Amino acid sequence: MRSTLLTLCAALVPFAAGAQQPTDSGPRLPSDIRRDAVDRWNGANAIRAAERLRIDSAQEVAGNVAVREGALAIAGHVHGSVLAVNTNVTLAPSAHVDGDVLVVGGSIDGETVARVDGSIRVYATPLHYRMDGDVMVDVDAGEANDDSWWRRLERNHERDWANPLRVVQAGPYNRVEGLPISLGPAIYRAAPWGSVAFDAAAVLRTATSFASDRGDVGHTVRGEVRFGPDRLVGVGGQLFNVVDPVESWELSDLEVALASFVVRRDYRDYYSRHGAKAFATFYGRRGLTATVSYGEERWGSRPTENPFTLFHGDDPWRPNPVMDAGAFHIGTLDLRGDTRNDPDDPWSGWYVDANVEHGLGTINSAAPSSINFGIFGSTRHTEYTRGFFDVRRYNRLGPDAQLNMRVVLGGWLGGDALPLERRLSVDGPGTLPGFDFRSARAGVDVGTCEGAPAIPGMPAECERIALGQIEYRGDLRFNFLGDWEDWPRRYRNAHGDAVWVLFADAGRGWRIGAPDGGLSYSSSAIPPLSTFRTDLGLGIDIDGIGVYAAKSVSTPAEPVNFILRLRHRF
Repeated sequence: MRSTLLTLCAALVPFAAGAQQPTDSGPRLPSDIRRDAVDRWNGANAIRAAERLRIDSAQEVAGNVAVREGALAIAGHVHGSVLAVNTNVTLAPSAHVDGDVLVVGGSIDGETVARVDGSIRVYATPLHYRMDGDVMVDVDAGEANDDSWWRRLERNHERDWANPLRVVQAGPYNRVEGLPISLGPAIYRAAPWGSVAFDAAAVLRTATSFASDRGDVGHTVRGEVRFGPDRLVGVGGQLFNVVDPVESWELSDLEVALASFVVRRDYRDYYSRHGAKAFATFYGRRGLTATVSYGEERWGSRPTENPFTLFHGDDPWRPNPVMDAGAFHIGTLDLRGDTRNDPDDPWSGWYVDANVEHGLGTINSAAPSSINFGIFGSTRHTEYTRGFFDVRRYNRLGPDAQLNMRVVLGGWLGGDALPLERRLSVDGPGTLPGFDFRSARAGVDVGTCEGAPAIPGMPAECERIALGQIEYRGDLRFNFLGDWEDWPRRYRNAHGDAVWVLFADAGRGWRIGAPDGGLSYSSSAIPPLSTFRTDLGLGIDIDGIGVYAAKSVSTPAEPVNFILRLRHRF
């Protein structure tokens, strides 16, 4: 019986000097809640009131209700969501709300006797805003209590650009850098016309930067100017000499860092990036962003080092695979939308992350068997287009149950074969936990698309992937982390502290080329569903930390895997 162990270790959590994470219980209203409240007020509402409002038992409202400053009493049926800003809400036993209830700067009464199909969230801290006609604008007056470094800078009247605050930030622990530490100045300044942000840092790698024979120090310099009172349009640029993961979408930085530091298990492969890029971003409402960028980069391989780990220190690391080395011109389009009610613990909403990249360049040194030039070209000049799409839907089925779904599609869209840095896999605890990560298997490996001969480190070699995940989550009526007297409200406001999870996953990767009935398919074909890896699993999630058992269905000989996750599965 094999297992995957990811152990909590606070020493490796990425941090910024002096920064603190906001909590709902503190005096500061979280920025995502402020944004959500303002977006709901400015959005589509059947009723929007700035005074006392009562919805009688015989009344039905065909849409959302938003009230500020005046008390809200509901006895009837609201076919939408409810927002109350700086006021209290009273729900009668006959009240029925189809959507969510968000109360900011007030309290709620009657939530245990009324029917609310969505979530109930209550924040006692008031929202500081101003009205521009009918439009609500968050003036961020709570910044006096904001512990972020730039707010402290403003409160201390240190607006002089010659006195930037020095910051330190640690990246995820890994087998080629150890602990990467970024050290340098950061500046932020707001103005009536917009804002300016600038930061510059040297990247010190504990595995190599301090060796007498190595000058292995990276850097990152980034600046952005946003325009408009709401800062909806930003333009900027970046210079960088960093180490990046080939795939970062499967597991969080924290999980990868802790697995590496504690049990010597690194779930990513890495390559070096050195270059510059310019970008322009549109920041929309409800988490919508669109970014266009263009840059020139040089990619290369990174050797495996031997950083310290708590356990299994005598075991060898999995080799970091050799990557395709060369110079590239990279253009990208990134679209991201997030309508989830809570990004960390969502009950409802959509999350969409879409990326299209076009690359043009020359590969000076090709990784072993990573590119078949006979298919896409006879020279090492390469031009490719790659896409990646991650779509998630969260559905609340009732007060204590939800059904969540996720689809990930990615890979080659056109041109020459993808460099190894842009290939993908469906392998490991973040995708198909019923299968061990990078383990040797007989026959065709549709998780990594590994061919023959095997490449050290077993890199991701798939040119396309498809993954589907579905899970049913049900609250357990426990309250490990709160006061029992406050249990009814905690239970209705969000998930309970303990949630049981039933899940299923299906996915595979493939290459583009002459069909061979195994790894390669034509560019217009999708492998038969019968060739996909599948698994089933069951687990318990306690305040975001999940323990799961997963069993392969498509390969019954695979043993049960036990997984510890420090985030929701997706």
